[in-house]
Amino acid sequence: MKRPGVKVAGRRRLGTQRAWRGAVVGLAAFLVVCPAASAIEVQRTTLDNGIRLALSQQNAVPIVAISCLVDGGARLDPVGKAGLAGITGDLLSEGTTGRSAQEIARIIDGLGGHFETGTGDDWISLSASVLARDYATGVDLIARSLREPTFAAEEFERRRTEILGEIQAADEQPGTIADRVFREDLFGKAPYGHQVIGTEADVRRITRADVIAFHERVVTPERTLCAVVGDLPVQAMRDALAQRLGSWRHSGKITEPAGATVPPARQVVVDRPLTQANVILGQIGIARDNPDYFPVLVMNYILGGGGFTSRLMKSIRTDAGLAYSVGSMFASTRLPGPFEIVLQTKVETAARAVELARKEVERMRAEGATAKELEDAQAYLTGSFPLRLDSTAKIAVFLSQVEYFGLGPDYIERYPDRVRAVTLEQVHAAAQKYLHPDALIQVVVGPRDKLGALAGAAAPGSP
Repeated sequence: MKRPGVKVAGRRRLGTQRAWRGAVVGLAAFLVVCPAASAIEVQRTTLDNGIRLALSQQNAVPIVAISCLVDGGARLDPVGKAGLAGITGDLLSEGTTGRSAQEIARIIDGLGGHFETGTGDDWISLSASVLARDYATGVDLIARSLREPTFAAEEFERRRTEILGEIQAADEQPGTIADRVFREDLFGKAPYGHQVIGTEADVRRITRADVIAFHERVVTPERTLCAVVGDLPVQAMRDALAQRLGSWRHSGKITEPAGATVPPARQVVVDRPLTQANVILGQIGIARDNPDYFPVLVMNYILGGGGFTSRLMKSIRTDAGLAYSVGSMFASTRLPGPFEIVLQTKVETAARAVELARKEVERMRAEGATAKELEDAQAYLTGSFPLRLDSTAKIAVFLSQVEYFGLGPDYIERYPDRVRAVTLEQVHAAAQKYLHPDALIQVVVGPRDKLGALAGAAAPGSP
């Protein structure tokens, strides 16, 4: 189980991603850096066209990692075209002006590097890791993908066919079904109401012209930021980015969608002939810039984000023996995203497991945490934090997300202090403010005739 339970872009989003990896084995050996968080010095600047840069020289290993985010993920998919951002992000690496997808693959293979594009709920991402001597080539790959994707007709049709196959395969996975129905019930037509990969009906409606138009509107300099970390002087990092991206002049028109309104409580069953029920309980949570982020982080760790130390795991698995895994999370998203409790259990014990999960939510809201729970949560969250920064690539990705969410130039340095500053009173207040046991959306995937008290309303489209 992943910890600590507040996670960027969420869990089981079915995001789309296309990656090229070189065949040279040596580069992988250079990925581990292990810098102290306090040693990560970052210089921030903005190019004349609006692209934001966060640059950090790290000399432990001779590589450079680049992580760019474009503010334009699946939350900007038009109604009826769910999956449009995802297929657009995939195709950025599938051919650019003067280079086919095969030529891009050969370049990366020759460098022994890594190049990847993908899409999440809030952004389209582009990343590359190359030897420091090949940095200019890495920047060129990303710049061409941002500025000059061709969206070749044959690549579009091939990728759309692949996605349709992935959607059909995912519809056989109970956890994915639960996630899809939960999103639809929680967010409706608002952002985050569909998986990044989209739906079969919507993907079939997407055309190459839609992809080109989405790129024109969304992939613009003022919506783009890049973090670069590695064995080069900061000025050299900036110069190469300015040379390839500084002349990019384009401005699209975006109407930002509003967040979802809070839906009423609902219990839904998706009837499937399974021996194990898949359950999601949840509600709308917080946006990443919420000032209560750190109290929520600590509170959720104690509730269900802390693995075997969490209350949900102790109650449902350790004491009752009803589930192999159970956990909770608040997604980190631009708009308020989901809070989820996820568990799998035998069909016969599903009702009892859900009852215990609800009781733990109610207990956290009523009682808050103990001093020992708070101490343990703070020790884990601060002690594990450096592991999020133990490679050049991880630092670049982390910095890009810090910049995206506007967390401030001192976020890395102040993270441990902010965790340690959370009080018992703040944990209790966060639980009372953000946990609403009477308003939970409950989705269960399993055989309706064997679920007893859980056999509530059927999900739309369910047999």
